[in-house]
Amino acid sequence: MAEPHILIVPTHPGVQYHFCRSGLPIWFLGHWDQFHYWRPQPANVQNVLPRFEDAQLDYGPEDFARLLDDRDAVGWPDRFDVAWLMFNWQWKLFRERPGRKLYRVCKHAELERHEWEDLFSREGWRVVSFYPNTVAWLREHMKVEVPYVPLGLDPEAYGPWQGLAAPKDEQVVLSIIHSYKERGWHHRSYLEAMRDVPHRHVDHLDDAQEKVSYDGLQQLLRRSRVYLHDGEQEYTITLIEALMTGMPIVSFRIPGIERYVVHGVNGFIGDDAKSIREHCRLLLEDDALAERMGRESRAMALRDYHEDRWRSDWQRILRDFAAA
Repeated sequence: MAEPHILIVPTHPGVQYHFCRSGLPIWFLGHWDQFHYWRPQPANVQNVLPRFEDAQLDYGPEDFARLLDDRDAVGWPDRFDVAWLMFNWQWKLFRERPGRKLYRVCKHAELERHEWEDLFSREGWRVVSFYPNTVAWLREHMKVEVPYVPLGLDPEAYGPWQGLAAPKDEQVVLSIIHSYKERGWHHRSYLEAMRDVPHRHVDHLDDAQEKVSYDGLQQLLRRSRVYLHDGEQEYTITLIEALMTGMPIVSFRIPGIERYVVHGVNGFIGDDAKSIREHCRLLLEDDALAERMGRESRAMALRDYHEDRWRSDWQRILRDFAAA
């Protein structure tokens, strides 16, 4: 049986990269060079557009609708078996379009309750989440059971952690969060916590910063001493990358974080700037503790977030849905 042909609409580049590593034939509704410094283009991904142009950086829902309406150029739905979607605007973009649509939801708040009711009432839609809190919310509030597929990474692409052997000026507290200041979260506490603590923050959308390639990102994870996590809930892609690298983790307390940071085992969870600073300083100063917690992070990632399981789950889900 031929493999299903998947159409994917651009999303967050880090998320997009790991989804595209499912190994199935995927067509990208754009051109991957738009995101070249975030993640490399997987070999199984083809570009719908023949080349990258700067104007594509400003594409919005209307531009993608125009592409989809050009059936000769894109060929939806005739040339594809499934559209693999994410975010509220992509649900709206495909809501009235024919064909099979799989919505991979991150946070349940991406859709209003009436939009969830609308989605679940429609033919040709399937929902899968990679956030357990979202699966639990949909079960409780929408009385719908959706599959949970935890993120998976290639262990060979991350690590080994070298934070103890790196030069002192590289033994820093690393955080990688785009638009951190604009998103808020615990940004003010982060700034207070990092006073007099060696640290580096990477934001791919901050034009004042030099862009960090994927190779550079992997090197920063390997050679930094501690990874500091923050978010709206649970995890970000980079937290799982830090775990797979084998880094000790410090995180602000956010919903669901205990699944990824076990306090006192592979890192620490803090409630305020003072406790975050103390946890980071401890891991900067105590080599044996940092090494032990890093090993625990790697063990957790190999057990729970291995790419082999991730790829197998998504291939099964997409194949089954395409054949339904």
